[in-house]
Amino acid sequence: MEVVFSKAGKAVGAVLLALLAGISLPLLIWAAIIHCFRQIYLEWRTVRAGLWAGNLACNLSTDCPPGYQCVDGRCQPVATR
Repeated sequence: MEVVFSKAGKAVGAVLLALLAGISLPLLIWAAIIHCFRQIYLEWRTVRAGLWAGNLACNLSTDCPPGYQCVDGRCQPVATR
């Protein structure tokens, strides 16, 4: 009789573990997505603040974001003609 309960306990444990994984996996994916978007937003704010203040340093024009060029080691907006 004890062997039957042992097998049933293992089966129930496996089912509960599968349910727990099925419920928590989507939540973990959403948490990772939110974290990534938050990181992107924080980096965007930092770059934007640096551009507005004229403090974004560069060596080449490729170091600057689109619409900016490297002038005297600082990213400056490209003059429109």
